[in-house]
Amino acid sequence: MTIEDKIRAIMKATGWKQQKLAEHFRVSQSTVNRWLSGSEPEGPRRDAINETYAAHVDVTEPTADPSLVRDIDEVRVMLERIDGLKPENITVLLSAIQGFQQVNGVQPSPVPPGDQPALASRPHESEPSRRR
Repeated sequence: MTIEDKIRAIMKATGWKQQKLAEHFRVSQSTVNRWLSGSEPEGPRRDAINETYAAHVDVTEPTADPSLVRDIDEVRVMLERIDGLKPENITVLLSAIQGFQQVNGVQPSPVPPGDQPALASRPHESEPSRRR
């Protein structure tokens, strides 16, 4: 997680704006703005950001984007929103996704992050060599 991500998470968790963060870290608001634009703070400031992050952000919450698709019904809804995609194409795509899930041992129902099984790999079948 980048410093920028941590600062944004602090802002979300605390409701603080850039000015409040600036006061907390004893820097100017423009410095906080630079950090949010990707500028890296020096050591002691970076340490202070990490400490504030640890103190205010609940890292046990899932960090996954809530807009991510979690199950086949959500995939269907998203596919139906694609302009020009025909119903028969949606059916074919959903079948392919479900086939992928079966081959790879993926649970068809939503599984919490961290509880998902690793993708299974198919054994590699080599073709017999041809001698000339």
